[in-house]
Amino acid sequence: MRCKTIFSLLFLSLIFSCFIFGQKPQHFYNVDSEIKVEGTILEIIMEPRYKGTAPFLVIKLEEKNTHGLYNVEVSPGWFFDYDFHKGEHLTIVGSLYTTDGKTQNIIAREVRIRGETLVLRDKHGFPNWRGGQMDRKGQKRGKGMKKF
Repeated sequence: MRCKTIFSLLFLSLIFSCFIFGQKPQHFYNVDSEIKVEGTILEIIMEPRYKGTAPFLVIKLEEKNTHGLYNVEVSPGWFFDYDFHKGEHLTIVGSLYTTDGKTQNIIAREVRIRGETLVLRDKHGFPNWRGGQMDRKGQKRGKGMKKF
């Protein structure tokens, strides 16, 4: 009984430590919130998204019909080997989530551009780059990305 109480206290202290130290909760791919958005690239940036990992390719996308704005997380920069350009049209399939109650974000699973479909994650949302950069064993960057 005492062991259970100690374990419960440790577990609760770990949960609340996120609030004490001001860390943001991590977001994960959610297949239940998957959407398809077609739009135009407004900006292409590389930015750190996850602590201790390589910067992510992030696209600022304006939706075609509603002109809604989305931040699209594509993949780590080392994984992606395809050129995007500001003003190009593309279609994203991915998991939608919001930050600060208003900013729309999408974790991309597929990117369709210039007649090609780039598959970044499997149907469950697991990234094709899992295993890390070193797991590529000398292959060209982005080799794990499937094109259809």
